[in-house]
Amino acid sequence: MDRFNGLADDIICHILSFLPVEEAALTCVLSKRWRNLFAFRSNLQLNDHVGGGGGGESFIDFVDNVLSVSGSFPISNISITCRNSSINADTGPVTRWMTDVVNNHSVVNLDIDVISSRDVTLVPLEIFTCNTLVHLRLTQGFEALIPENVSLPSLKTLYLSWVYFYNSRYCVLGKLLSASPLLEELTILGGYWQYPKCPRNVSSSTLKKLTMKCTDCFDYWDMTLDTPNLIYLEYSDLPPRNYPILNLDSLLEAKLDLLSTGDQGNPTKLIKGLRNVYILEILTILDTGTAFCFWHEAVPVFINLSRLIITIDFPSYDWEFLPLLLNKSPNLQTLVINVTKLPPLKVTFTGTSSKSQTLFQGPMRADNVERDYGFSPVKVLKITEYGGKVEEFEQMMLFLKKLTCLQLVKVRVYAITEEEKSRITSDLLMLPRPSMCKLQIKFCEKARPKLNTGRRVLSQ
Repeated sequence: MDRFNGLADDIICHILSFLPVEEAALTCVLSKRWRNLFAFRSNLQLNDHVGGGGGGESFIDFVDNVLSVSGSFPISNISITCRNSSINADTGPVTRWMTDVVNNHSVVNLDIDVISSRDVTLVPLEIFTCNTLVHLRLTQGFEALIPENVSLPSLKTLYLSWVYFYNSRYCVLGKLLSASPLLEELTILGGYWQYPKCPRNVSSSTLKKLTMKCTDCFDYWDMTLDTPNLIYLEYSDLPPRNYPILNLDSLLEAKLDLLSTGDQGNPTKLIKGLRNVYILEILTILDTGTAFCFWHEAVPVFINLSRLIITIDFPSYDWEFLPLLLNKSPNLQTLVINVTKLPPLKVTFTGTSSKSQTLFQGPMRADNVERDYGFSPVKVLKITEYGGKVEEFEQMMLFLKKLTCLQLVKVRVYAITEEEKSRITSDLLMLPRPSMCKLQIKFCEKARPKLNTGRRVLSQ
């Protein structure tokens, strides 16, 4: 202990910073000198799952104490997670903590994750005029009002999950983007995050990565995507009525989930704007695949597309869109059929005695319609889930027949017993395939995941 007491305070603080703050706080009983040293650290992570700092104090009291004793010490990275019952009755302390770290600690990276079943958390106005913030992440249950003098001159990453903004006179995104001249990454998750009748305006010359998942929206208002340097887009939403401005000239990778509730939206400009991508992922085979078929005249030639990923997320779908995309992708090298879950199908047999039976079909449905696949240059086919069912086998046979340039087929097989593995392996090896095509089989002995059999219902 004497050796430690001989060290300077900043060295002791540095040593304590390697411990979780809750454990470091226990050293305050060693001597008066050590009472507050645990709080002086550049990286502060507080989690109510861990609890307070000992002595029976609550999480709220512990956070108040840490921020108080650290005074105006600069804390670059601050993460506060509240997922237990410590703030259910009152989220006021969270707002107070956010104000404190912005005003007193020159915070650079701020991550606040709050779940409260009884109250909402108000974002203090000071957050939107912070000169030091580079990374801001707010999740679950926040509500905010953007001030007229909003200014985030250092902000590069903004993550908002289920944050609602009260502003109704202008587009929230447009206001935030114009106040963030260095923003490179923007994530918006949730439903009604702004006044529903405001058009969406995403205009930024610095933005490189954009993720928008607004699966509870029911408006078709116009949307501007003026992002000339955007290289990554993940979009899950209703297609708007129109894109007055759409600039995706630098886009390299796109992931799409075009929700469908009718024909009011029009994604034609968005689909055309994907023409330069190298990687395209269809996140929902039913909705997005249907949209590509319905608006097939808008599908461009994907001259750069080298990797196409199709996610099967629903038991009832059609392969019509696949030949369409293959014929529009002259340089496609890899096709991935990504299965996230397995669809059990319940069938009712009628007759003298009606009864129902659950049939566990394969995730890949057989395409029994003759389609023109054209000449596809695809060299690698990857199937992420295969169970050896009849329809899966038939669709594999179709792929191997139509994709004549295949050089490698990688199949992830769900099989537990040696008998199953042997049968599926024999079936796959007997399939006719191009002479230069190799087959790689990887077995997974875990239970096959299940698929939601109902359509997604958007809340109203």
